[in-house]
Amino acid sequence: MRYAVTYALTWVAVDLALPADVHTELWAPSIPLIAIPSLLISAYYALLNPRTSLEFRLPLAFLLLLPTWFLLFQNFAEMLLIPVTGQLVFALCVMRVPLLGPARR
Repeated sequence: MRYAVTYALTWVAVDLALPADVHTELWAPSIPLIAIPSLLISAYYALLNPRTSLEFRLPLAFLLLLPTWFLLFQNFAEMLLIPVTGQLVFALCVMRVPLLGPARR
């Protein structure tokens, strides 16, 4: 749920930042191309990684940048900077660490 909210806010920011003549159908196909791999990467990494805090978040931040590689070829800087910032905000600030909560005894 946290990723969905962060990701939705990211694409609202992209829509507001792009020029008015750029239509939604030009950038909308890239939404699932980033979201689905990012969800899989974060879930897989979080379930297999026992570390917490910054030791967990920095590698995750790098891994979440991988699905955004194709944005390097877009015509607008906003199409790269805002989604990359959204991915980094999620990895470094929003994601719950550890994913399953603290161990119970």
